[in-house]
Amino acid sequence: MKRLLLNVHVLLFTLVCTTAIAAELRYQTTPESKVSYRFEIVVDGDDEIITYTGMTHYTVQAADDNQVQLTYRGGLSESKKHKNNNMLGGPFARGFRPPSFPSPFSRPQFAGVGMTTNQITMSTRGEVLAMTGESQLPYLLGNVSLLPFEALPENENESWTIDSGVAITKNESNNRFGNRFGPFGANPFGDANQENNVRAATELTQYQIAGQDSNLVRVSKKYQLTMPPTDNNQTFAMTGEGTWTFDLSDNMPASLDMQYKLSITSGNTNVIVPIKVKFERVSQEEVQRIEAEAKRVAEERLLAAKKAKEEAERSLSADQISDAISALNSGDNAAIKTQLEQLAKKDLKEPHPEIADAIQSHLDSDDKTIHAAAHNAMLRWSPTYKKVHDLERAYSGPGVIDSSGLEVNSLTRLYVGQILQVQEHGHFWHPAEITQLKDDGQVVVQFRGGGRRTITVARRNLQLAPDELPQPNQPASAPVASEMSRIWSDKTGKFKIEAVLLRIENGEAVLKRTNGREISVPASKLSPEDQEFLKKWEAETAAVENPFE
Repeated sequence: MKRLLLNVHVLLFTLVCTTAIAAELRYQTTPESKVSYRFEIVVDGDDEIITYTGMTHYTVQAADDNQVQLTYRGGLSESKKHKNNNMLGGPFARGFRPPSFPSPFSRPQFAGVGMTTNQITMSTRGEVLAMTGESQLPYLLGNVSLLPFEALPENENESWTIDSGVAITKNESNNRFGNRFGPFGANPFGDANQENNVRAATELTQYQIAGQDSNLVRVSKKYQLTMPPTDNNQTFAMTGEGTWTFDLSDNMPASLDMQYKLSITSGNTNVIVPIKVKFERVSQEEVQRIEAEAKRVAEERLLAAKKAKEEAERSLSADQISDAISALNSGDNAAIKTQLEQLAKKDLKEPHPEIADAIQSHLDSDDKTIHAAAHNAMLRWSPTYKKVHDLERAYSGPGVIDSSGLEVNSLTRLYVGQILQVQEHGHFWHPAEITQLKDDGQVVVQFRGGGRRTITVARRNLQLAPDELPQPNQPASAPVASEMSRIWSDKTGKFKIEAVLLRIENGEAVLKRTNGREISVPASKLSPEDQEFLKKWEAETAAVENPFE
């Protein structure tokens, strides 16, 4: 009988203490106080392990008996480690993912993976009342800025449950899976121009006070997210279990250690993704030490970059120029390579032409390392070479390129294989190549780069590429620049006409307008670009021998 009474007393004492702890769980901190956390989230995917790490910081702007206003700054960075899944065995081994089951988390732009700032207002019980900005994480983890804060019991209960509904959105246009959104998350419907699939889901979170060590209260947490299945869409579910710790000394979260399992179902296929979420409190002294070290490293890098820039822009002396040319002409591959690598570090406003000529002689080298070094050096020492290189890169793929302003009209002579610009939708220009010139005046072009998509457009949707872009398919009888219609402008830029250059007489450009009328314009009154065009035309014309004269 004595033993039985003793057990009853112990039980009553435990209940009283637990209830007292529950009554103290409130976010009742002081204004201007600061708290920081170190995060580590590990996602164990089917072919790689993805880790998100970083620190988050909070400053209390205002606090009273009803609510707390916080400023959040921080974010996580992503790293990946590929698994060795070459062995046959599981249906989800590397290379064996069903073709109709793409990754639902493939490269969307999540604000939480990067530095962001939020303004958060929440009740002392942890209910989010207002939030500006977002810090969404992938894998249905929600906003990283809200992860430390759990809902607290409304009454003096040692256990409590939060049951709520959420929306989950998936961008169908690029197969990017969005995230779960509560009432104060980012817009679950995304951008108005995106095609999104929004699904309803429910969240159930259960809490149980597990004990107390000094000022730290341990709370067991169980989490469950469920989504009703549909016939045609992927279904997601998530369960989790772990421990959350609350610090009574300043009434703020102390740590979290959770193990989640994300279940992704599509038809008869199911994948389980284990996820570990951990954070721990970091003292302000350590935060100051980390930030001071980061500032020191940043200043050192800035100083090193400044010194490197000054060295790169420092002109070579006469002796250095002579030594560089001698090394490039020495025939010693080791010396040539070393000299090319040193010249590639320079960034002069007016590169020396003799050095550029000496570098250019090594572009045809059979030694791949010397050829690469010469290429890198030429990008620094020859503005013309760099411009051609940049144009070739820009016109090699399907991306958006700058407008050349070289309009194409009915007088412009085109040829199959010519590289130019095409405008399909909106105001954007894309590199393309002519594949057919149709009798009705329309032009069939193929987009360059991946896909090689072909469209038919009117000439008004085309522009010529800059003259500096090499045209590998240009026929021997291709028109020279003067045979092409172009836009001419005076020095002020106020007056423009479209015309073909016929000849240059007595310092005047003789032009033929689109209406057939010929006019003569003093070259000195034309824009600098047009005057440069005339000089180039004269040089090209002088180089051609007329067999009829």
